[in-house]
Amino acid sequence: MPKIYKNVERRQFIRIDEEDLLVCEPFDPANFSGSIAKRIRTFTKSLSESGILFETNDPYAVGALLKLQIDIPGWEKYKLEFYKADVLSRHQPLVVLGKVVRVEDIGQGRFDIGVVFTAIDSGHRLALKKYLQIEKTKK
Repeated sequence: MPKIYKNVERRQFIRIDEEDLLVCEPFDPANFSGSIAKRIRTFTKSLSESGILFETNDPYAVGALLKLQIDIPGWEKYKLEFYKADVLSRHQPLVVLGKVVRVEDIGQGRFDIGVVFTAIDSGHRLALKKYLQIEKTKK
């Protein structure tokens, strides 16, 4: 008989519930500048080092590739760079590519979209990890 684990956290990475502005669009390798017509703005629901959950009116297909620009206030200060003064003076969103791994109809024409990051700068991943660790201790 299989073991049933209730209330056991199986996630490998720290995840925090956070509402940050998110700009999302389908990723097309042939058109790196993207398509403004297909670009949506929404907010994150939760964020981890390996992925993101957000809500939208657009039911992306499982397996779809997305370009995500996540506006996380203060994440830049955890980037490992020689000269940070210029970087910290201007805010930049975290830009990643991800693959849709979950689509859940939550009613009223809204969908929860779960995305796993497939391409993220290694330095940015470390900065995100540090940011999430610090934010997790605050909550």
